[in-house]
Amino acid sequence: MENILEVKNLSVGFDIDENFYYALNNINLSFEKAKIHALAGESGCGKSVFINTILNLLPKNAKVKSGEINFLNQNLLNFSQDKMRNIRGTLISLIPQDPFMSLNPLYTIENQLLEVRALENKTKNEALEIIKTSLEKTRIKNIDTVLKSYPHELSGGMKQRIIISMALISNSELILADEPTTALDASISNSILDLISELKNEGKTVILITHDLSIVSNYCDSVTIMYLGDVVESTKSNILFKNPLHPYTKALLGALPDKRGKKLENIKGQISPITEIIEGCKFHPRCNCAMDICKKQKPVLKLNNETFCACHLIEESKH
Repeated sequence: MENILEVKNLSVGFDIDENFYYALNNINLSFEKAKIHALAGESGCGKSVFINTILNLLPKNAKVKSGEINFLNQNLLNFSQDKMRNIRGTLISLIPQDPFMSLNPLYTIENQLLEVRALENKTKNEALEIIKTSLEKTRIKNIDTVLKSYPHELSGGMKQRIIISMALISNSELILADEPTTALDASISNSILDLISELKNEGKTVILITHDLSIVSNYCDSVTIMYLGDVVESTKSNILFKNPLHPYTKALLGALPDKRGKKLENIKGQISPITEIIEGCKFHPRCNCAMDICKKQKPVLKLNNETFCACHLIEESKH
């Protein structure tokens, strides 16, 4: 098993109104090469902060307090902005949540694809040949028409395919997909996820951010569940769906519809803002299983069989 990315003791936060608040708390994760890894949880759990830290695209009020992000055995946190610019779009690519915001409305698709860094030393004819091959892989038809189009002339699904084409052109080793199907309808969403699966088959590694565990079940090899900047559970996808351990994971699964038409369960309350300090387990205000210790002491992420889980309930059951 070869890991392409290893994150060690990563803590990141933001200066807000003269105070500092953590958005990621001592994250330790490894990502195996040529697999699809999911980061799952509700909005506000720290998933996007995590990938923006990898890319060194955090806002000015953000600070990395500790940790390492080792990509191909090099700590990205030691890289200058100039060196990171050489990494982004070449070795690491981003498939954003909203492709429209990532495409310049003033330029044609052809002009924007020709700017991909991997094409810098190619002649225009060579570059166009590579571009057309990548667009064919994403099943785009009428390629010549699409290349001459502006972003507003294309559908959301078409724009997302173009963003994926950029990753193919770049031949990136690691692809970060930030909820890439959120704005798309179901049929287009499935075709985009199929395309992302094909990237894995080509030896690429994908970190897929999602709040939809049905996507994790169908497309991902491993999954990490996050809650308010903490990893609460991490394991292989097939294990998580057979034997979820953390109450938050169970609550997320309980909110999923199934073929039997079961009654959907709600997770009580709402996720707290980053500025709210919660003692003990951060999920305890919403947890139906919370004990006194949950309100006082933060649980430690520990290996339980094949699953890493941070929950006092698991420790209690062992005694």
